[in-house]
Amino acid sequence: MSSRSSLRPWVAVVFLGLACVTAADAAFHTSCSVQTQEALRRINAARAQAQRCGWRSMPPAPPLHWDGTLQTVAARHSRDMAARNYFDHRSPDGRTVAERVQATPYKYRIVGENLAGGDPHVASAVRGWIESPSHCANLMDPRFADVAVACVGDRRSQWGTYWTMVLGRRR
Repeated sequence: MSSRSSLRPWVAVVFLGLACVTAADAAFHTSCSVQTQEALRRINAARAQAQRCGWRSMPPAPPLHWDGTLQTVAARHSRDMAARNYFDHRSPDGRTVAERVQATPYKYRIVGENLAGGDPHVASAVRGWIESPSHCANLMDPRFADVAVACVGDRRSQWGTYWTMVLGRRR
């Protein structure tokens, strides 16, 4: 996904009469961890079923394989977003997921990225990606064969937790 695509609204502001719920009222999570097998199981379970990604129907897709190099790329981007307190597919110095992966031994045919912020667990991050049309389409894209997910938490940051999913297919 590019930085120009729309992200799922992570914090809803709801007006009910005179009551207002804001991000300050919501639970603020600043720690997270990724259990590789659980993340892969949840991602592949989503891919095993047809999904409605906005107006687009996506058929089931083949299972993905966990990739250690993509894990490193995902972890570095999550760590960078948390440390520099930003939330974007493009880093402040302008690097994209394609450029981050190109700097590794992973030679790809196609690469993509999903981000999530503020989620306490991989289950909520994956659910959010499925509920977002563009993230869902990325997750369900049958051209991808490999995946990795990372999360970094920082209590001093705006989002608290920063999730990065990197998807790819080698040449």
